[in-house]
Amino acid sequence: MKRSGYFITLVLAVVLSLCFAGAQCWAGEKVYKMTGDITALDPDHNAVVIEVPVGEKLFTVAGPVSPEAVLKKDGRSVDLMDFQIGERVTVKWKATETGHLILSVRAKR
Repeated sequence: MKRSGYFITLVLAVVLSLCFAGAQCWAGEKVYKMTGDITALDPDHNAVVIEVPVGEKLFTVAGPVSPEAVLKKDGRSVDLMDFQIGERVTVKWKATETGHLILSVRAKR
């Protein structure tokens, strides 16, 4: 009888740990928001490269712009070609299996 109590406790612990580990799958994808400078634009391929300072290093956010992306300058909607290299922007992006996907680019003067 004592053994069955330990076994039930062990089974419950395993089941609960699996539930908590799987909860991240249901939480959705992580979206990152960073501020940096545009270093390259490719309106023909709908892509952008933004260098974000992280400590003393630079983190590169580069990839295609989502068809549903929000592109704004001074609060108004713009096209990707309305941005300029060297411009300071805030970018929202998420990681995908193939790289970064840009969800939003915003610039203020």
